[in-house]
Amino acid sequence: MLSERASSVIASGEEERCFSVPGLKLWSVLCLGALILCATVVVQVEGRQRSTAAGVVGRRAGAGETLSVHAPVPEQRPGAVGAAQFQRIEEKRGEICAEYGCRNFNNDSLRAGLTISTRELVRYLQGYGYFPSELESLTQWQKKALDEAYRYAVQNRQSQQDLNRAGAAIKAEYRAKYRSFLTSRGFTILPGNTLSADLPGIAGRNVKELRPMAQALGAIAEKNGYDSSEVIGAALSLVQTAFRYEAVPMVIDGRQTGGIYPPLEAVAKGKGDCDTKSVLLAALLMNWNKVKLVGIGVPDHYLMGVLRNPGKGDAYVEYQGLRYVLMEPSGPAWLPPGMVGPTTTALLNSGAGMAVEPFTN
Repeated sequence: MLSERASSVIASGEEERCFSVPGLKLWSVLCLGALILCATVVVQVEGRQRSTAAGVVGRRAGAGETLSVHAPVPEQRPGAVGAAQFQRIEEKRGEICAEYGCRNFNNDSLRAGLTISTRELVRYLQGYGYFPSELESLTQWQKKALDEAYRYAVQNRQSQQDLNRAGAAIKAEYRAKYRSFLTSRGFTILPGNTLSADLPGIAGRNVKELRPMAQALGAIAEKNGYDSSEVIGAALSLVQTAFRYEAVPMVIDGRQTGGIYPPLEAVAKGKGDCDTKSVLLAALLMNWNKVKLVGIGVPDHYLMGVLRNPGKGDAYVEYQGLRYVLMEPSGPAWLPPGMVGPTTTALLNSGAGMAVEPFTN
């Protein structure tokens, strides 16, 4: 649905040389300059995070990891695309009642939904994304702490070494607060100080939230005698076709979203992009503990892989010696597990900018 170097105050961990106590005023000015640089860099990071439509750049296969792709050119699937899909979203008496339905790849009718308290939804959304003012409050905390350290050093005639240690401790605490805040709001800082939505983390936080929908699909699966692959297909077809595809704005009402609706928001709105739908599908499927998933990022797109033996003609990736059959949650195309669209096939086979990240429950 992405890279910028952060300032030394945020990320380097290097201790700046401080001047002797008679030159503390100059040291204070330099701290203020570093603080301004820090604020400038934060704005640049915010402006560039998840700048592509697909969003996250995942963890690339690194040393000791193997990643290969098998993506045959797809054939057209017969029958109506997204057959019999529907969504019904009503808000009344302080609740949002959302119901979704479609036909799965067995041509069975599926229905699943959630009832969400509007008050709880507001509280839920406070845990995702952030307002620039919230980062500014961290910056102001650091400024105040540095000022207090300076005054304390003057009043107590501290040595240069004491001042260095105090400044380094404040910077370290700021970095920890900065990272902790972003993590709590659904972001991750990747190598190279790349700020991105944490898709696996968001999915993991929403497994219980989507349990009623998963249980509804599970009841249908039990009634119809589905095996595990048919359960996966049922969830995939629902996300593909019953949820509309729509790009997620990077900023909504002043809130930095990271370009994704978290799952409950996606259910309440009935729409999302490839990142949003991938996380929604993952959070549903992670209600079954034996389902193992990876996310696959390619330029301007995101899709999922599920651990299972690929059938003849299935598209899959081999990651760390295991095969993950690919799934296209974005829709609206009606594509069963193992089948991806022609544009995705071309991107996968090119190997350009491909990345993988495990989803764990």
